[in-house]
Amino acid sequence: MSLKLLNKSSLTWGFCLVVFLAGPFVHAADVYLGLQAYGGSGKSLGVGLLRFGAVTSNPETGALVDLLRSIVREDLLFSRYFNMVEGGPDLASGRLDSVAWGSLGAQVVITGDVKLQGAAVTLRCRIMDVATGKILYEKEGDASREAARRLAHLLSDQLIFQLSGQPGLAHTRIAFANNQTRHKEIYVMDYDGANVVRLTFDRSISLLPEWSPDGKAIAFNSYKAQNPDAYILDFPGGGTVHQLSMRQGLNTGPHWSPDGATLAVTLSKGSDPDIYLIDRHGRILRRLTQAQGIDTSPTFSPNGQQIAFISDRSGNPELYVMDTTGAHVQRLTYGQWVDSPAWSPKGGLIAYERQRSQGQYDIYVIDPSGQNNQALTEGNARNENPSWSPDGRFIVFASNRNGRRQLFIMGADGSDPHQVGNVPGSCFDPSWGP
Repeated sequence: MSLKLLNKSSLTWGFCLVVFLAGPFVHAADVYLGLQAYGGSGKSLGVGLLRFGAVTSNPETGALVDLLRSIVREDLLFSRYFNMVEGGPDLASGRLDSVAWGSLGAQVVITGDVKLQGAAVTLRCRIMDVATGKILYEKEGDASREAARRLAHLLSDQLIFQLSGQPGLAHTRIAFANNQTRHKEIYVMDYDGANVVRLTFDRSISLLPEWSPDGKAIAFNSYKAQNPDAYILDFPGGGTVHQLSMRQGLNTGPHWSPDGATLAVTLSKGSDPDIYLIDRHGRILRRLTQAQGIDTSPTFSPNGQQIAFISDRSGNPELYVMDTTGAHVQRLTYGQWVDSPAWSPKGGLIAYERQRSQGQYDIYVIDPSGQNNQALTEGNARNENPSWSPDGRFIVFASNRNGRRQLFIMGADGSDPHQVGNVPGSCFDPSWGP
């Protein structure tokens, strides 16, 4: 799969030019088209979306055109950065009807075309200036037919960056546990619920997947050796699995440090479960907790200086934070039954699940100082296992609110919760990867 920049036209009416260094899937320097006229005004940029065209007349091209446009459309809508506009006229002899699109509230219009030749798909997208009709940005990508959906996601993220200056999420994936085989196995899917792929085949209990910061590995727990052990799975890399910690007793909840060099994990070693810092080969570097009781579910702060965790040292499982040396322990919640903390990528909030009543759990967020404890979900359901999007604007979680436990995404403020995909069986322990 490849993406290439075809055109960097001169920019007009207050566009600023900022060099964007190539990311993991971009091979040339791009430009960020930042609308100064709308920056800081509180207005959303009006982005029109034309119908995509077909360069080739293959019988399958029409359906592929509709699919790829639909993916780009949903990616742009999901970002919440723009005021999406549709229904304007198509291009006439390659020219944009600026008056019509302007009257609909669009400042720029996105169009695209698709070419299908054998098993190869080419998707080209453009951003056009409504005021002048000029092409401001153009990007083309090539992929196999099987990878066409991912190609659309990658191009969507490029469009989102050009128009907002913020990285898109369309290329990201979510790892999770699922029991559709009557065993819990680890799966991965696109952020929108498509392309579900099974990663483990242990016919046992595998759970608590956790992406590495670079997205190249997933740490998880498995009982395949008749003990709660910790493993690392290479991604994609053919799904090779490496032993992380196989000590007698608990080896649970491995969570990566921000630099990916170490992991925090709960080990029991025949005594009270405590949190330890280990390296990627499972060597113990430091014991972090020593209080009586169970200490579990560690999650690093984004600056790597603190760890949030759950402990029942006071009686009920409560939320605590400590330095990564194990010092300066602070309790954040009182009189609650909580689990599954997740530190936001920007560091300002910790999400966690709290039991409201028997069988009912909700997602909360709290400041690392213990202030501003707020519920994001509320209802007669189990809402569990929050995980933040890489940009900290969304949270994925597991819920049985529709009967069968599935994955849902909501805004970081609890807004617009919606189911992601429809995976057979029940889903658990989502982890939103980079």
